[in-house]
Amino acid sequence: MAHPNVIINGVQYSNVPEVQIPVVGGGTASFLDTDDATLSSGDEMLAGVTAYSGGTLVTGAIATKTSTDLSVSGATVTAPAGYYASNASKSVASGSATTPATSITANPSISVNSSTGLITATVSASQSVTPTVSAGYVSSGTSGTVSVSGSDTEQLTVKAAATYNPSTSAQTVTAGQFLTGAQTFAAVTTTNLLAQYIADGVTVKVGCAADDDSVASVTGSLSTPVISQDSTTKVLTIS
Repeated sequence: MAHPNVIINGVQYSNVPEVQIPVVGGGTASFLDTDDATLSSGDEMLAGVTAYSGGTLVTGAIATKTSTDLSVSGATVTAPAGYYASNASKSVASGSATTPATSITANPSISVNSSTGLITATVSASQSVTPTVSAGYVSSGTSGTVSVSGSDTEQLTVKAAATYNPSTSAQTVTAGQFLTGAQTFAAVTTTNLLAQYIADGVTVKVGCAADDDSVASVTGSLSTPVISQDSTTKVLTIS
């Protein structure tokens, strides 16, 4: 704001912005009105800059700062107060992850159904992962516990109870089957294996004795029939 009124040699001048007075030796001295200045302290100007406020010379106190003045502590970057003439940045140290320690626990179990032959295999497992990360910036990462569980079933070929009667050919129970019932082989009966029903001189084995491993046998006494014919009457005779 200019001086509202200035009187020089009795003459009043209005709205005078500046008064310059010659000085001895040449030059002039300038006088400005500083009563309306708003500076209250040096905190409003850069360090080294001066100005008058209300007739008092004020020296600036705002420090100029750069990136070197920034500090880092952990994940925190601290920028001290001051004037930054350009962008300032400070890098956080990069963190690194080591190979995580792991532990796996598995609990398998297998059961067989005695009625159906169904085999059930079950396993449950848990894997604990404990990663170690050094201090610093980590772009991505994960940690925690991974649990895995599951089961599977497999059905054996089954064979129910059966009875096998004596036969002139071999009878076989196929391997690889789960027997869900008893397999019975009928005994060989010798009721009709009498000597008179077996050809004379023929020996037939009929089984083992109950008290030892000897094999009992029957020798036939059945004679071969003789057939004759009367030459006159032509009558056949079987004896």
